Amino acid sequence: MVTRSRRGSVLLITVIVLMVMFTLGSALLDLTTTSLYRSEQDMLRAQALDVAEAGVEKAIYYLRNTAPDGTIDSSWRTAGLTETLSGAGSYTFSVTNGTGDDTGAIVILSTGTATLGSKIRSRRIREVVIISQENVSVWNNVIFGGVGQAGQSINGNVVMRGNVHILGEGEPYTDVDGDGHWEDREPFVDLNGNGTWDPPLTQTSLAQQIDGTANIGNNYSGMSANMSALIPASPTETVNGQTMQGLSAKLRIKHGQVSVSGTATVGDPTNGGSPARKGTMDACYVSDGYTGNQGTNNVYSDNGTSHTYDLGDFVNFPDLMSPVTIGGVNYPNQMNYLANSGLVINGTLNLTVGTPYSLTDGWGDSISVDASGNMSISGIVYVNGDINLNRGSGSLGTFTYSGRGTLAATGDVSVHTNVLPQNTFPTTSVLGMIARHKMYLATDSGDSQLQMMGAFYAQEQAVSQKQNEICGTFVSSYFSMQNVPHMYQVPTLPDNLPPGMPGATPIWIVKTKVNSWREIAP
Repeated sequence: MVTRSRRGSVLLITVIVLMVMFTLGSALLDLTTTSLYRSEQDMLRAQALDVAEAGVEKAIYYLRNTAPDGTIDSSWRTAGLTETLSGAGSYTFSVTNGTGDDTGAIVILSTGTATLGSKIRSRRIREVVIISQENVSVWNNVIFGGVGQAGQSINGNVVMRGNVHILGEGEPYTDVDGDGHWEDREPFVDLNGNGTWDPPLTQTSLAQQIDGTANIGNNYSGMSANMSALIPASPTETVNGQTMQGLSAKLRIKHGQVSVSGTATVGDPTNGGSPARKGTMDACYVSDGYTGNQGTNNVYSDNGTSHTYDLGDFVNFPDLMSPVTIGGVNYPNQMNYLANSGLVINGTLNLTVGTPYSLTDGWGDSISVDASGNMSISGIVYVNGDINLNRGSGSLGTFTYSGRGTLAATGDVSVHTNVLPQNTFPTTSVLGMIARHKMYLATDSGDSQLQMMGAFYAQEQAVSQKQNEICGTFVSSYFSMQNVPHMYQVPTLPDNLPPGMPGATPIWIVKTKVNSWREIAP
């Protein structure tokens, strides 16, 4: 009887075991399927976020470089642009100006979409960025210096208001034996015209020497009333919520130290006053530091004194002898372009206030001077020789120019009289001067306290020996200044250059700062 009562128990146990195994198997299968699904979804979510981030980065790239509409100044905006990433998905982003709390910033909305088979996942990012841009063209300075000479780039006592940019990187040469060093037998380009090869300024050289009453400043303090009336109003900066006149001045020295002695200063410690002016420099970027008996004691900059040169090899000295491409046409050098594009005069050009002169080529290039010293210039005037601008007899001591034109000399340019615009410089009237060799300003004994406005370029050296007052920009390999000339940058000059100036193409650098980041619903 007992044996019969256990019949079928094995089958029952087997069925129970199978049911348990089926249940466990089903649970494991469900867990595995769910995990695979979750894994796919997590992968798609992560991929969608990565793609959205890629969209933000691409938007920033367009703002910092060339945008789809061809602009390079961060002005591009879009309500929606879609691009595909091979094998990763696609993103759609918008770039708009911020409003409310984001006023002054740029808002980027980027939606990233990732796909896997029929599965699609999207995520969206909102990023607020602050864009700062700067044209570091050689003409966006009060002084731009090239290779230097005798260990220095600026020799003498001078007041400079605005950006100062010194390369001091030496003259180019052909390394015949490939040893990385220049030897006497190797050819070089004598940019500063001193007959010897000049190496980069070193840590013991003086890229910038200022002493006595010399200084580099960030405003128009000290400018005479008649000069300020001929240029646009000073730009402004906001400092701690207060609007101040300021030139956004920066000091950049790629090679060589800055020597500061006596009462000389770089910047001013005081912001404000009446009218309110910005005293401190916006920034100083000096790779080899400061020297002189004051060193950094008299340097006042918003970013301190420890920052090194920030532009790498982005900016070069625009010499007159290297091949250039202008308007899609290749020229052996800048001088060849000027000769082929302008009115050509063979022999020295002497212009004297009060002595009439007139010449034109019938193609838009012309120059004329009347008996009162009024000068009208248009286009390019190319002189095979020197150019001299001379003071007239009696009270005739000013050339008053109108138009937009450039005087270019294969030799030197010498100025012994006032040269001022008839109306607003440089937006209405602007004059350029190019010297293949040297430019002399007020170097004769009779010259005194001249006033000038223009764009001044000298391949080799710029010399000023009196208390001149000059508005505009100087570009030269080397500067020699005496008796504290005052030089003021006019920030609108890079956008209003006269024709034919070397280095005229803008060089934009754009910096971005992320102000906020968050994910929002797609």
